[in-house]
Order: sequence, then structure tokens, then C-alpha cells
Amino acid sequence: MFSFNLIDEGWIPCVMPNGKTCEKSIGEVLLQPRDVKEIFDASPLVTVAVHRLLLAVIHRSFERGYGPVSETEWATLWGEGHGSWGTDRLSAYLDKWRSRFDIFHDEHPFFQCRQMPISTIGTKGREKSYAKSIANMVHELAKGNNATLFDHTSESNPQAVTPAEAARLLVAFQAFAVGGLLTYEAGQDPKHFKSADNAPLVKGAVALMEGQNLFQTLMLNLHKYNLADEEPFAMEKDDAPCWERDEETLATDRQPKGYLDLLTWQSRRIRLIPQKDDNGDTVVKQVVIMKGYQFPDGYSLSKREPMLAFRKIRNPGKGQEPWLPMAFQEERALWRDSLALLQSIQEERARPKMLSWLADLSANGLLHQSATYHVAMSGLTTDRANISMWRHERLPLTLKYLEGERLIAKLKEALDLAEGVGRLLGPGFVEVQGETKKPKVPSPMWTLAQEVLPKDQKGKVDPNAVRALVDSLSPTRSYWASLGISFNHLVTALPDDESPDGEYGASVLPWWADEVRKAARRAFREAIDSLDHNGRWLRGITVAEDSFGRLLNTAIKIFLAPYQQETEERGGET
Repeated sequence: MFSFNLIDEGWIPCVMPNGKTCEKSIGEVLLQPRDVKEIFDASPLVTVAVHRLLLAVIHRSFERGYGPVSETEWATLWGEGHGSWGTDRLSAYLDKWRSRFDIFHDEHPFFQCRQMPISTIGTKGREKSYAKSIANMVHELAKGNNATLFDHTSESNPQAVTPAEAARLLVAFQAFAVGGLLTYEAGQDPKHFKSADNAPLVKGAVALMEGQNLFQTLMLNLHKYNLADEEPFAMEKDDAPCWERDEETLATDRQPKGYLDLLTWQSRRIRLIPQKDDNGDTVVKQVVIMKGYQFPDGYSLSKREPMLAFRKIRNPGKGQEPWLPMAFQEERALWRDSLALLQSIQEERARPKMLSWLADLSANGLLHQSATYHVAMSGLTTDRANISMWRHERLPLTLKYLEGERLIAKLKEALDLAEGVGRLLGPGFVEVQGETKKPKVPSPMWTLAQEVLPKDQKGKVDPNAVRALVDSLSPTRSYWASLGISFNHLVTALPDDESPDGEYGASVLPWWADEVRKAARRAFREAIDSLDHNGRWLRGITVAEDSFGRLLNTAIKIFLAPYQQETEERGGET
């Protein structure tokens, strides 16, 4: 008899106020949330999935079965960050459904299907196993065609995981399972059962607001849930989390019945296979994974999923969803796209609904506009069913940004400046900033490559060779990497840098421009210093340096004027 109940057993990775880490149960973290600083796993996918699970429990524990139904009810729970969502009510809910939270339960194993077959008898009378290594649920391990990202565990040599580890993998996998080929039962039509779509959060950068402790974090992500108001979206009355359903998950298309269904969506039919190791401890080495619920064709998460930002494709292909989630890009830090997180533009982009909910709370005076929290962005990117990377980034967020058009405009100016200067370090042509007609000229790095590379009989340089040389020098990587910390300071300081007439940035934007200038100069100099300073290379370097200095000064002079004046008055250097 195997048993591991998530309400009572420690499995959630927690960071305590003193910095120590430990594993706690659902009961512990929900009944004593202010005793936990944060939930944080080495895998950001686990961190996101566990928070979504806890939110579903909290929403369902309201007396009516859902809530909070209004801003006022939310504010009562918040209590300036020291409130409560009702321990007696929450305890009663957990007691009612305790048996459904056992990952090895005989009838209703948590987040799984008890009717999943482990094996079958083949046509030749031999037993065929459906079980696979637990590595198939660990995104960072090697299995099949997927490359090893973080260690050298392989599918043929799986490591046994503890029940606590298995629980974390289970919750994360349902939310982040990558689409592709799967095992299917004998006799099933492979056209329908041998492959599955991505789970709901794959390819999206999931936004999770963070408070000073777990109570604040969960409250900041506790969206209004009101059937009559269709918040966070239109839902059915029988919306419920997966553990309250008696029926098994099926390999079929259907729409989520509501937000609770979406938070606990079963994208795969899973069955963990526990066993005893040599020490008599319960471990999991194998699992059966098959197709689960799929969204029907034409179903869109935009305007439904509160933790994702979306952008609209101008010319979608036939049958392609026009609204796609904002995603991570391997060569691009997410803070460069922070406007998409903070501001919606009709028919162009939509910020996460969770931030719009916080904007409503702030506008009604229930959260202070000057309050600064952090938004943690987590997710993965895939290429043909293989995971290319996952990422976790944390950005500061002052609530004033959510409703401050002037403030957003100034942040856009700062980001545009950084992007413009960044193009000076890349290949191709750039616009001359500050000029009325903005003529395009070769970037300094493009000029360098054209000067040093051999020309053909017509005096032309192969543009592919030019681009390859600029890419090999890669000054943009160093440039963007060095601006991350400065941007965090900018986005935190800008809301407080307000003049009496409501304008922002008189002090901070010149400082930012100087940071951009210094970062660009460092990146350019690092690239140049790596080159041979003789003959043709020396001429190319000289021409590129002249072009870079002139274009850089043109780009930032309008921002730096106040900064230079202040520095000169202090007797310093710019």
C-alpha cells in the first residue's frame, strides 16, 4: 500500500524568512502563509504550477465555491497585506477533499488516471509495457531526441525520485507538457491517440506577481472570480478543479468549464508507478503518459488566461490563432519587452489580465499606486517538440505603471533609446537619431566589416560574410547583459521622478542615457580590442570608431543635456 498525501506531506519547496529552505505541505503553506517568504523551485515551471494549484484551492474554499467576487471582498481578505482568507473555511475544504490529494490513491490518484493500463498482452502473447522512465516528465533531463540541458541522466539510466519530487513533476508536467508523439493503448486509432498538443502554458512567459511573503504573493495573483460578471472570463456553473471530478480524464477535445478547470487542466493522462527501493523507501522510477484533454480547434487562451500577455499577428495563416502569448527569446532579455507587460493596445497587444485586475484594485484605492512588487516571468521555448531553453526573470513593478499613460510614455522613450543604440552594435543599417528625415546609414560594425573583408571583382563585399563577422564579434550580447541591472533601477525610480506638472524622468532619463552610453562604449571597445590592429584592420577600426562615436552622441545628446549640465556644475566629467 503506497500513500503520499499532498495536504499533509512536505513537498512544496519553500524559502523561509531567515533564508533557509524546506519542504512543506499544502496545509502548512495555506494555513500559515505569512511564515513562508516564497515558494521557489530550481525549475521555474514547478514554481509556477504549484502557485496555480494553491490558487485553485483558495478560490474553491469560499463558501459559495468561488471568489472573491468583488474588489471589496478581495480588500477584506488583503487587510493591508496582513489579512486572511479564512483558516476554518480552508481547513474544512481540505478535510473534505483530503483523499483526492494522495498521489498514490487507489481510486482517485491526484492529477492522474487510475484506469491507465501499465501494460498489455501483444499479438504474440508477450507483455508490452506502456511504462517509461520518469525522465519523460523532467524537462531538463535527456530523453528521446531531447538534449540534456542540466545533467547527464538518460532515459536508459533513470534516477529514482522521491514521492515529493514526483508530486512536483506531476503538477508542472500537466501545465508545461510539450506536444508531440506519445504512447497509446493497443487497439486505439494512432491518428487520434499517438500525439498531443502543447499544454496550456508551453511557449508563454507566465507572469506571477510576488509580494513580501507567500500570503501577499497568493493574494496578488488571486483574480476576481465572479460568474455573473464573467470574471476572469465566461464560465459554467459547474466549473471545478480536477480533483473534484469523479470522471476520468479522457483523450478528447473540450473547452475548460472555467478558471478552476483551466488552473488544474489535465493535458495528459498520467499514472505514476511507485515501488520500494533497497532501503524500503517509496520511490518512483516509471510513469505511464498518454494523451489527455486538448483544446478544440479555434479555442484561444487570449482573454482567458490571466497570467499571460498576448500579441496579435497582423497576417495570421489559414487556421492560425491571431493572438499568441508573449514568449521568451533566446537572445533577448524579457525586460526589453516590458511595455507589453504593462500596457494593452487594442488590436495589437494585451497585458496579462492579472495586471489589469491589480490596476482596478489600485485605481479604487485598495492597493497603493506607489507600492512596488516584483513580477516573476517564467516559461520555456520549444523547437519541433524539443525544449530549447527555459528561463526565469524577475522585474520590479510599481503599480503606478498600470494606469500612468505619461509614465508609460517615458518608459517607452527609455527603451527606444536603448534599442536604437543597440542597433549601432549590430549588423545592417540604422536610422540617424535626431535627424528630421532619419536617413539610414551602415551601422559602425557593418562599416568595419566592409572595410576589412575582401571585395569581389566589382568592389563588393559579400553581405553574408559581413553579417557573419559582426555576429562573431557579438557586441550586442555584452551591451544588453550589462543594462539589465540599470533597467531595474530605472523602472523603480522613474515613478518617483515626477515634476509638479506631471511629467516624468527629468533626472532619471539623463542617468539612463549615460548608462546606455557607457554600456555601448564598453561593448564596442571589447569587440574592437579583440581584433588585429595592423594594416587593413587598423583602417577599418578607425573608420568604425569615428562612425560609432558620431552616431552614439547624436542618439543620446537630447537625453544627456540636463545630465551634462548638472555634472559640469559639480565640476565632474560626463
